[in-house]
Amino acid sequence: MAGTRQLLLRASAAFAVTLAIVGLPVAASASTGSADCSGGSVAAGSYSSLTISGFCQADAGDVHVSGNLTVAPGAGLLAAFGGSDITVGGNLLVGSGAILALGCEPEAFPCFNDPDQQVGTLSTNHSIGGNLVANGALMVLAHNNTIGGRVVQTGGGGGVTCDLFPLGPDGPPAYSTYEDNTISGGANVVGVHTCWMGFIRNHVSGTVVYNANLTADPDANEVVTNTVGGNLVCQGNDPATQVGDSGGSPNTVHRRAVGQCSSLV
Repeated sequence: MAGTRQLLLRASAAFAVTLAIVGLPVAASASTGSADCSGGSVAAGSYSSLTISGFCQADAGDVHVSGNLTVAPGAGLLAAFGGSDITVGGNLLVGSGAILALGCEPEAFPCFNDPDQQVGTLSTNHSIGGNLVANGALMVLAHNNTIGGRVVQTGGGGGVTCDLFPLGPDGPPAYSTYEDNTISGGANVVGVHTCWMGFIRNHVSGTVVYNANLTADPDANEVVTNTVGGNLVCQGNDPATQVGDSGGSPNTVHRRAVGQCSSLV
């Protein structure tokens, strides 16, 4: 995408380079029980449940969680490294003020370890059996994931500003986006106040509700090129949901497009 989206991607690439230079310690080894990552890399392996209580990366190989994966309030999980896929049998829960970067793919969001940060060749294949639920999260960046339940993001976002840089000065401003995901349930993205947001090229079996999301960037709330099995409801967003500079196409909605999204089909 052009414009603001490209600026966000370049900032993410710069942050990825910083990660590669600085490096982080590896967290404790995986086990068959519950585990906690307070910092560093999540060890590859199988867990019954996993809590991210600090700032962690999923970059050391595949991680299998039979129960829930929880990103605690104020914590962060960067799971956008090619060759390190996450499979969650239960729900992925993101707490207040937390950061989640889940998934990467060529062009739309190159993996942090991709040698080509302009276009990219690597991708992840994360899978969540249950729901992805974020209550008051600071950032949720979801790309190229398979989600067996619902997506629910409510509140948070860090405020209607592009001056908040949660990942440091080389990272992007706080924003949230859902791109190229397959969602078997519905999706509710409501009341997020942030720099920029988008809901693009997703396949959703149920109804999508995208309401009351406020952004500092006037070229935001891009809701385009989605396939929606239920209704597409967009109300109270500022700016109103739009194509913007995404270059996207109209949404395919099998029931009704309501409110601001009635013109985006």
